[in-house]
Amino acid sequence: MKDAIIVSNPLISHYVGIIRDANTCKNDFVNAVESIVYLMSFSITGHVETAQKRVMTPVAEADVGYFFDKILLIPILRAGLAMFDPMRKILPLATFGYVGIKRKGDKVTDAENMGFTADMYYCNLPPKLHEFKVMILDVVIATGSTVDYAIEYLIGQGVKPENISLVSIISSRPGLDNLRRKFPEVSIYTCEIDEILTEKGYISPGLGDAGNRYNGYDD
Repeated sequence: MKDAIIVSNPLISHYVGIIRDANTCKNDFVNAVESIVYLMSFSITGHVETAQKRVMTPVAEADVGYFFDKILLIPILRAGLAMFDPMRKILPLATFGYVGIKRKGDKVTDAENMGFTADMYYCNLPPKLHEFKVMILDVVIATGSTVDYAIEYLIGQGVKPENISLVSIISSRPGLDNLRRKFPEVSIYTCEIDEILTEKGYISPGLGDAGNRYNGYDD
């Protein structure tokens, strides 16, 4: 089983503190999330294969590297959109897809059976999904039910688990452990892990509802 990859440095810790703060305004929240994604980019693209091509510089020919893999970025609506804009700038040649998945359920019952499921209410993905290396983007992994659904769906469409990466900023220990048990070949990147998951499925201390804060709603 792969361990989750913790992406951390002092700047990431600084910006995570900003998004945790309930007093952070919408614009500062969005800017902090984008800054975190840029700082994570070195780690989350480290597995992508490159190829060589020859270009002409102003002085002479040179062999340079470029991304060879076909990459598909999938933000999970809504909060995943906060991570999508910086990722598309980092990987402008990537293909983009979108899924809307909503968690449903009453409460966490125990660590193995959290009592939450999910429904997909929107899906817009390219054909031939099996040809891509997929990066799923979501700010928070709480119970993990929404990303669980997304990963199951992608595998059902022919994507190999080892070609799926899940990129988050804050994760709960119970949700993360369940995903790692169920999908041992999926790579998971996160910045910080919170140990507590409340009975209602919220991370504590967490950062509140990332989708609401990204869109400027009051919790």
